[in-house]
Amino acid sequence: MSTSTPTAPDAAETDPRPEDEALGKEPAAREVVVGVDGSECGLRAVRWAAHEAAHRNAPLRIVHAAPYLSRRGESGGQSVELSRARSITAQAFTVARHTEHDVRTTTEVIPGDPVDTLLRAAAASQLVVLGSSTTGAADELVLAPVPARLAARSPQPVVVVPRQRAGTTEGRPVSVVLGIGDPEDDEAVASFAAAAARRAGLPLSVVQTRSPRHADTQTWADDPSEWSRREPDLVVHHSALPRPSAGDLLSATSPSPLIVLSAGHGHLLHRLDGPHRWLLRHCPSPLALIPPVQRRELDPREESTSVD
Repeated sequence: MSTSTPTAPDAAETDPRPEDEALGKEPAAREVVVGVDGSECGLRAVRWAAHEAAHRNAPLRIVHAAPYLSRRGESGGQSVELSRARSITAQAFTVARHTEHDVRTTTEVIPGDPVDTLLRAAAASQLVVLGSSTTGAADELVLAPVPARLAARSPQPVVVVPRQRAGTTEGRPVSVVLGIGDPEDDEAVASFAAAAARRAGLPLSVVQTRSPRHADTQTWADDPSEWSRREPDLVVHHSALPRPSAGDLLSATSPSPLIVLSAGHGHLLHRLDGPHRWLLRHCPSPLALIPPVQRRELDPREESTSVD
């Protein structure tokens, strides 16, 4: 069961309008998906996603995964919970409309696990956005919250928007971190970051973490002259930070409107590795995690034994 939230005054504002292609119009861009849970962090992610959808000229899809709807309780209990779920998406819809009125926005309530629900939504999207309320507490490293579990498996980039923290990103460049994961992953990371900087009208700061000794594994993303050829109108600053700790990365890139890096290949049970999880807990800036070029499919037996 899934249900759309009846919050829009005009159905045209929420319907995907699939007839565009049949009428000979250019097909619409794939949607930007944002997951919401009723928290202020979730609404902050909605604002970020609405702006991004406007920049990409893409529709916005607001999804609330509601595992509590799949549990049958006392008579009438589920209708109360459904009302609660719809109020969550209704509030998110209002925030999205106030943020970017012209972005075509849909809402959906889907019973089920948040990670599984958002993975299915990611398949038809170009980007998934989530809020994160992590505080930096040590136990959050063990618990592997939804953003970490999703980014470890998503076929599309995942942007994690943190809770409101002190500091400003005004005038700061978009930051991209290379050298995390396999060398071929850097090209996808660099392309995503360059496009984000162009859309925002901001310069780009490229931080290379791979040791210079590995020159034989370089790609075009490691070559400043190739950046100039490919992105002649983009101001790009290059710096090297070989073998940094997660804290070093944070110091070199934050605050930033967006920090982009590979999600890496993770470890057992499809969880992000330690540095990624540390950044998700402490980073004050939106963090874009780009799936690696070669990502092994999840073995169902691993999912069934995962303890997150």
